[in-house]
Amino acid sequence: MKYYLTENRLTDEANYTARVLTERTINQDELIEKMLSKRNLVSKTDIVAVLNSYYEEIIESIEEGDNINLPMVNIGYSISGVFETEEDSFNPDIHKLHVNLNGGKLINEIKEDIPLQKITAPITSTLINNCKDITSQTTNTTITSNGLFELNGVRLKVEGDKEEIGLYFVAEDGTETKVQHLAQNGYKKVIGQVPTLATGTYKIRIKTQATYTAGIFLKEVRVSESTFTVTAA
Repeated sequence: MKYYLTENRLTDEANYTARVLTERTINQDELIEKMLSKRNLVSKTDIVAVLNSYYEEIIESIEEGDNINLPMVNIGYSISGVFETEEDSFNPDIHKLHVNLNGGKLINEIKEDIPLQKITAPITSTLINNCKDITSQTTNTTITSNGLFELNGVRLKVEGDKEEIGLYFVAEDGTETKVQHLAQNGYKKVIGQVPTLATGTYKIRIKTQATYTAGIFLKEVRVSESTFTVTAA
């Protein structure tokens, strides 16, 4: 299991908290396929049928308010919210029922022995590594007005639902000229047509809400720009 340290913004002191890096998510179908790859005494249909029946009994027990102790998880309940008087009853506008999950015996037995590997914190912001001018075949130096360019980096994808989302060439006076045509719009590479640019020096700015989950956007626009400049002649 991999983890990294990130600045702790919840205190005024200079310290760090650990975050576990989850590299993949396994669903039920994938778990069943792993089971079948190791042992095939029963079919996938049989496993699904048994699991569905098992889940039904758990849900029924939860609805009846039973505490449930399983090898993987223990299930209990609590209610939050203030009751003004002893005669008050549950009001869903004020109170909330919580189904509390805690690790069961199997989880508690292995968690102390899970090997941990500290890694460098992953990049969470857009990073523009270089810009290649396809017309002149130069990198991080010149840019051809109305020509083609290629960006390489990390988290480049230009996507979102806000009007300002886009890729811009930014002049020295701060004027932004938006790229109108992108032929490739990826996380590591973006290819597009350079807009009409006046002679001068430009930085490249990306405004995006893209995440690694399709259709899910950041609430706020992430604005990043190149550390280098390119020159339009």
